[in-house]
Amino acid sequence: MPELLGWFADGMILFGGFLSFLLAIGEFPSDRKHKFQILLSLTLISLGFMQLSGSLVLNPNAGRDLNLKLWNLPLLYLPPAFAFLSLLAFLEEDFRYKSAHLLFFVPFLLCLGIVLFFRLGEYPNTSSQIQWSIQNPISGTGVLYLGAGLFSLGFVFPILKILTQISDLKFKILFGIFALDCLTVSIFGIVGLIFHPIFLKLALLTVTLAVSLVYYIRRKYFDFPETIQSDLAKVKYSRTRLEGMEIDPILEKLNFLFESEKIHRREDLSLSELAKELSLTTHQFSELINNRIGKGYFSLINHYRIEDAKQLLYETDKTVLEIAMTVGFNNRSSFNEAFLKLTQKTPISYRKMCKPL
Repeated sequence: MPELLGWFADGMILFGGFLSFLLAIGEFPSDRKHKFQILLSLTLISLGFMQLSGSLVLNPNAGRDLNLKLWNLPLLYLPPAFAFLSLLAFLEEDFRYKSAHLLFFVPFLLCLGIVLFFRLGEYPNTSSQIQWSIQNPISGTGVLYLGAGLFSLGFVFPILKILTQISDLKFKILFGIFALDCLTVSIFGIVGLIFHPIFLKLALLTVTLAVSLVYYIRRKYFDFPETIQSDLAKVKYSRTRLEGMEIDPILEKLNFLFESEKIHRREDLSLSELAKELSLTTHQFSELINNRIGKGYFSLINHYRIEDAKQLLYETDKTVLEIAMTVGFNNRSSFNEAFLKLTQKTPISYRKMCKPL
């Protein structure tokens, strides 16, 4: 019976690894502007590699291989680093990569450097001189595993902060489960170092549960990011930057820019450029559209692009690619993705519905 449970656990860990890769492929956007989706995909890919390498390390036979134990270590530090960046991109509509963001990868680089030092240096008796034991928290690998557990634990706190700002009950529950998963992974990882490796396997199983939850949310709730961002915006802009401004004329000008000038057709249009057109700062413009229109920047732009595309699909015989390029998308894949998300139909099926033969 224990052996059967062990096989089941190993199978679930492998399943989690491959599911991470599958999710990453589905999440990776066609448009490079969607930085949150890019970073989420990289987080999932790093989780997949961590799951697969971890299942090998915890295998009773393969786990005796020192090389497996060593090269698995740096992989433990990658998912939290990408996850931190994903969270920043999720919270900031005008997110831009900064050199300071490289600090998230310092633990990974340090761990990789330590591994390279002991494997490539002239230390033929390294394995006998240093205790490379997972179960011993004061050994070489023990310290690095413990560091990875503490590093991932730091990711839980910003999630809990976001959780307190979500108003929708179902999303609050789902986000709460995800926060609990992250906390459990870290605790199991640390406990497994002190008591028994079985807790390390339970940590990997919990990662599988978290990845499965991400899969469920992304498939069932298309508006999940927008709903969460809307709740966060209400808290973020509780102290308004629009006080004393005439809002209605600004909204009228914004509507004119979209409806008459078709400003959304500019492929390189950014939040800061659109804010400048309205003589607003980026923070003022972001507050305006979130609190007065109820949409984030990308949601607003895509709304007008898709409405424009729907009209062109009905009134013209242009190809789907031509329409995609006309309304501001830089490729057909990102256009199809946005169109399906907002209309629950593909552009071709929408055209057939509106213009039956």
